[in-house]
Amino acid sequence: MREPVRLRAAAVTADDIRAVTALLIAALVAEGTSTIRGMYHLRRGYGHLIANLATLGADITTTSEAS
Repeated sequence: MREPVRLRAAAVTADDIRAVTALLIAALVAEGTSTIRGMYHLRRGYGHLIANLATLGADITTTSEAS
């Protein structure tokens, strides 16, 4: 039986709210620092999610994106 493969950090782009949410969850468990473009989808639909995850101990840093 093969051992599970660990997720590694990556630079990714999300085109909708479901994709960015899934990528954020994956980034939280991945080894290293991931960069996710398209976070504005998340802010538009789940405005408090990042703050709520930070309350639980998630280390999330955001920067503004060019339109």
